[in-house]
Parts: sequence; C-alpha cells; structure tokens
Amino acid sequence: MKIRNLIVFGLIALLIGISSCRDDFDYDIASKELSFSSDTLHLDTIFSNTGSQTYKLVVHNRENKDIQIPRIYLNKGESSLFKINVDGLSGAAFENIVVHKKDSIFIFVEIAAGEIPVNTAYEDEIYFETQVGVQQVKLLSYLERALFYNTEQSDDFPIGNDNWDNQYSRVIFGKVNAEHLNISAGTKIYFHSNAELIVNGNLNVSGTMNQKVIFRTDRMDERSDSLPNTWGKIHLKNNAAASIDHAIIKGANIGLEVENSNLDISNTLILNNEFVGLYGHGNSTVINGKNLVINNSNTASLGVEGGSYEFIHSTFANYHNIGQGSGSNYSLVLSNDGAPLIKADFFNCILYGRAMNAIHFDNQGGTFNHNFKNNVIRIDAPGELPGIDTSNITDQDPMFRNPGFGKNDVRLLVDSPVLGTGEPIYANMVPFDLLGQSRTNSPTPGAYQLAVEPEVD
Repeated sequence: MKIRNLIVFGLIALLIGISSCRDDFDYDIASKELSFSSDTLHLDTIFSNTGSQTYKLVVHNRENKDIQIPRIYLNKGESSLFKINVDGLSGAAFENIVVHKKDSIFIFVEIAAGEIPVNTAYEDEIYFETQVGVQQVKLLSYLERALFYNTEQSDDFPIGNDNWDNQYSRVIFGKVNAEHLNISAGTKIYFHSNAELIVNGNLNVSGTMNQKVIFRTDRMDERSDSLPNTWGKIHLKNNAAASIDHAIIKGANIGLEVENSNLDISNTLILNNEFVGLYGHGNSTVINGKNLVINNSNTASLGVEGGSYEFIHSTFANYHNIGQGSGSNYSLVLSNDGAPLIKADFFNCILYGRAMNAIHFDNQGGTFNHNFKNNVIRIDAPGELPGIDTSNITDQDPMFRNPGFGKNDVRLLVDSPVLGTGEPIYANMVPFDLLGQSRTNSPTPGAYQLAVEPEVD
C-alpha cells in the first residue's frame, strides 16, 4: 500500500509540476507585423518535369517576447507547384508556429513541375496570419517547356538534321552531334556541366535584335548566370559551315571553337567563357565577324592559330578576374603555331582590357599576316607588336561603361576620347551597330555607336 501511495503522490506531484510550468508554453499571438528577408522570392526558371534548388526565406520576430503565428499557408494550398518547409515541417499549411523573442525562423521553398503546356510565369503567395492582419510574401518562378538531349551523357549522341524553334527550350547533356541544325529566333539552348554541341555540317542561328538565340548553362541561380566554365563548348569541325546572327553565348569553357570550318558571325555577344571566347584554328578555318562583342576570358577573348579572319566594328574586351584569375587576359592572341596565319584583318575595332598589351603575337616562323586599321588598342609595350601602324589609337582608354562579369556593358561613356574616330569606309560596310543605330556619320570604333552616361551608384 505504501508503494502504491508513493506512486500516486508522485503522479500528482508531476501533474502539479507540469501545471506550474504551463506559463512557459503559453505564447502571445504576434501583435506587431513580422519582417521578412524579402517580400518577393524569385526562384529558378524550371523546365518540364524538373524541380528547382532550395531557396530560403527568413521570418523575423522583432518583438521583445516570444510570439506565436496562428497560421502560415500557401495561397494555392496543396495544388501549388511551390513546396514549403516551415521550421523543419513540410506541408502547405501550418498552425501555431512559435518564434522566440528577437529571433527568427527559416522557411525553405522549392518548386517542381510536370508537363508544362506553355512557357509562363508562375506565382503564389505565403500568407502569415497575426493579430494585425494578414501579411504575404510573393513567390515567383518561370516555367519553360523543354526537350532534353543525351540525358545519359554519352560522348556521341547524334541528332542528325533538326530544326529548333522557341516553342521549346533545349537542354543538352554530354556531347550532342548535329549534322545540319537550324535554330530560330528566341530559342534558348541550355547546357549541363561539360556539355557540348558539336556541328559536323551546317549550323544556322537566326536570332533577331529583340529575340536573340541564347546558349548558356542549365544552372538557373542568379550567380551562375555570370560565371564562366559552367558548360563545355560549341564546336564546329570537319569542314562545317555556320551562320550566327543575334546570339548570346556565355559561361562556357570555350564559347565557340571553329576547327577547319567556316563561320560568319554578326550582332552576337560571347561572354564570360573560361579559356577563350572564340577560338579558331586550322589551315582552312575562315571567320568573318561584324558587330561582335567578346568579353572576359582567362586566356584570350579571341584566340586564333592559323586560318583567315576579318573583323569589322567589333569589341574585344577582357577583364577576367574571377576563378583562378591567373591567365593572360588578352583581348586577342594571333598565332601560326601548327598552321599558317593567312589573314587577320581588324578594322574599326576595340581591343582593350586588363593586359598591358591587349594583343599577343605568337609568331612561330612562316606565314604570319595581319592588318590593323583604325582600331583602339591597348599597347603599353609597343615593341612587342610590330606592324601596327599609326591609324590605330594605342594610348587612349575607350572608357567602357561596366565591362565586369555581371554587366558586360562595353558601350562607351560620353566622355570617351575615341568617339567618332572610326574610318567611314569600314563603317559603310557595317552601317548599323549592334543596337540598330546608324554609324555612317562620325563612326565610333567597336560594336556600339551611341555613347552612354556612367552608371549611378
């Protein structure tokens, strides 16, 4: 009996103890507005049948007491494509979430989609109910219809002859080999890590000023959009022929490699590529470029080893300073290593960047032809570059607006000393600049005619 009484008394004491501590678990409903790390959360663009990475929203309790949020929920409920995790719990609606005084909780957000009938923006809201009313944080993403190539990531995935239009994005894994490929305006081509598009026949890229064709990484976070070396390259080989107009190629190891092939390229930006932006090599390589911008590569923006080249009103900048950052950072490397340099003509161009000499000559003996006329070139050591005449400006900074990785804005400032210094003969060969502005009157070297004001801090 005594043992039984002890047990009963112990249970009573435990209940009394729990009751006496009850106040420790009573929380006031939030009486002031919550604050958030962001009032709008922008998530990845996602493709058909894929999901995003995880994003974080921080909810702050600025009150000097522990509070309770009666309800947190997705506006679209269980049907939402967004999925949230609130303080370690997954679901679409949550009740009585505690936030300690001067503390915060995390909400993790993802989005996943099945089949996407049409490219569209998708949004929802996270609602927070408190005594002062309902607050919301908007969730935004963009859904893209996509077709996937070589998801097994083989080294030889043939697609033969094909036409790609902007009804679908194209996502490339491994090495995809095309014989004849036509890509129409507004099409987006995404590359997985180390992926390559290899063209053995004909490539026609037909973008427009308002609907460019974009080649870039399939990583959709904002930071990756300006990083180099996120995918492999586009490779023209085996006597391929390509015409590229109004495109953007960015973030590769080599943006575009032309091996014993022909390329006509115009109104195109090649940006933030790790080794080299445009690389031409081989006896029979021929490249003609107009209104071309190449910026930011560790070794060179444009690198050539043999072949024939002509560039008019193009900008070759190089301010590469991330990653290993140990490269030469040339705007141009001319070489006849392995093949004769038959022709290398540059007219009304800008070649400028971090390197003391924007150009490097690698003359191994033999044919090494070049012709520079009416360009703006950074040359701090002129003795290393024989044959560049006085028609070129070699002692003036063209004053780019913001050539860094994030902006790649190589338009010239209104105070630039090289405005209007181009040769009209060459300007008449390319009468409109990259933005469609006429340049036949007082032409400015490079891809852009009109000057701009500096950025406002």
